Amino acid sequence: MELESNSAGDDNGSTLEVPLLTSNERRRDDSDRSEFFVDGLPYKTSLLIKSLYFLDALGSSTWGRFSAVYYNLHNLQSAQIGCIEGIRTVIPTISQVAWGITADKWQSRKSVWLLTKVCSTISLLALALPLIYQSFWRILFASAVAQLFVSDGLLDAYTLDLLGQENKLYYGRYRLYASLSWGVGSMVIGWITDRYGFEPNFILFALLSGLMVFLVAWYIPETGTNTATVNQEEDDQAGQETVGGQESVCEDDEERVHIEEDPVAEEGTLMELVAIIVRPQTLLFLLEVIIMGAAMATVERLLFLYLINDLQASTFICGLSVFVNVLFELPIFLYASQFMALLGHDGLMIVAMACFSFRVWGYTLLTPSTKLWILPLEVLHGITFACYWTVATDIAKILVHQTTATQRNDVNSNEIRNNRKSGYWSTVIPTSVNMLYSAVGSSLGSVLGGWAMHKYGSRRMYTIMASIVFGALVLHILGTFASRVWFGSSFLPSDNGNGDGDESCDDVEDDEDAETE
Repeated sequence: MELESNSAGDDNGSTLEVPLLTSNERRRDDSDRSEFFVDGLPYKTSLLIKSLYFLDALGSSTWGRFSAVYYNLHNLQSAQIGCIEGIRTVIPTISQVAWGITADKWQSRKSVWLLTKVCSTISLLALALPLIYQSFWRILFASAVAQLFVSDGLLDAYTLDLLGQENKLYYGRYRLYASLSWGVGSMVIGWITDRYGFEPNFILFALLSGLMVFLVAWYIPETGTNTATVNQEEDDQAGQETVGGQESVCEDDEERVHIEEDPVAEEGTLMELVAIIVRPQTLLFLLEVIIMGAAMATVERLLFLYLINDLQASTFICGLSVFVNVLFELPIFLYASQFMALLGHDGLMIVAMACFSFRVWGYTLLTPSTKLWILPLEVLHGITFACYWTVATDIAKILVHQTTATQRNDVNSNEIRNNRKSGYWSTVIPTSVNMLYSAVGSSLGSVLGGWAMHKYGSRRMYTIMASIVFGALVLHILGTFASRVWFGSSFLPSDNGNGDGDESCDDVEDDEDAETE
């Protein structure tokens, strides 16, 4: 079976052993109405992906932010907690990319995900053993081993491949199920921890992880191989594409063409990946990813310490604060396409940075008597995360298609690229972006934030973090203005003019005319 289902029925002759359709295939076969589609995918596939996101985040909520509570219960200092969290995020800097390359190289996303999920679950459950939690160094070691098997970007990469380029903005409707379960789970876990201690969290984590492993092992297809030729029937279908209910036909597609896949284009090269990364727009985007990762880590890893130790809040209030911020993530993920069309990448990133700066500055004003004000402040956290995540995943998908677009420059290859699978780096790029956020950025935020909290106090640490992000916000606004005025382009990578490989038939003709001139 093939995991990259968006190559099913494509014009490159790809075949699958499972009946998963893509949006491209649906557009070319309007007569097939036997499948009911929801959010860009067949109903059963859509339900499965949403269930996986829900279970994954629900299982993570049993540990997630509550890891700080676990460390606090075992009398670790904030500097030690920051060190552990930093190590837990440094290691995936290598491991996530390595697993992503492995999945792409051997076309084995399912196998890689199952291996990493099982190993990380076992390692994390070891923290429930007295032999481990009685020593700081043993906690550190067990946490580090668990992070060797982190491959968070694989589910995102799989979902984006299923959706395809034209349906990528449906991604938010899948990601919102993770937000929903994260919020509800955090509130419930907070209540359980207050009444029964931390041990039940490990039991719930084991059960949910086991259920998710079963679903992936049983229902998700494994990667197969792609054939290299295009037959006449597929060429005839490729000549017609339905756009907004109307068909447009490229005259060049009337002739039957047999195309051999270029081995370099099929496998991809490191140089094509580097060529995309070294672009100024891409480098600036990756820098902002690291900054946001560091900033969010001071909240997601250390906020509960501030609430419990400084503001005398209960664990339930900690969990409730997560539930509140999730409520405002959901509409943004649900209407991601509308927000993207309205604000674009640059605008959504501005909203994310502005909300973060104001919210974290608000933390410094709280006292034990005003601690419940954390709830309205956490509304801004939901907006921050949803806006940032929508931008990051969309740009990652764009970069994947840009690597495809740089492989060959002739006009015919433009048509091929539009109907092929989404580039060789379809796992590496989303995984790497996630790695920069959750590994590089989060490790910096956790280690330096924990050190600053221990040395200067929580309020001073959050004041510094709010100032850093506000400075990045100002530079982002200036960069956006300069890019649009002087260069006529967006500050961050976008579809417009960046070779995303989504040209229409008219675009192909325009390119041909331009080359003739």
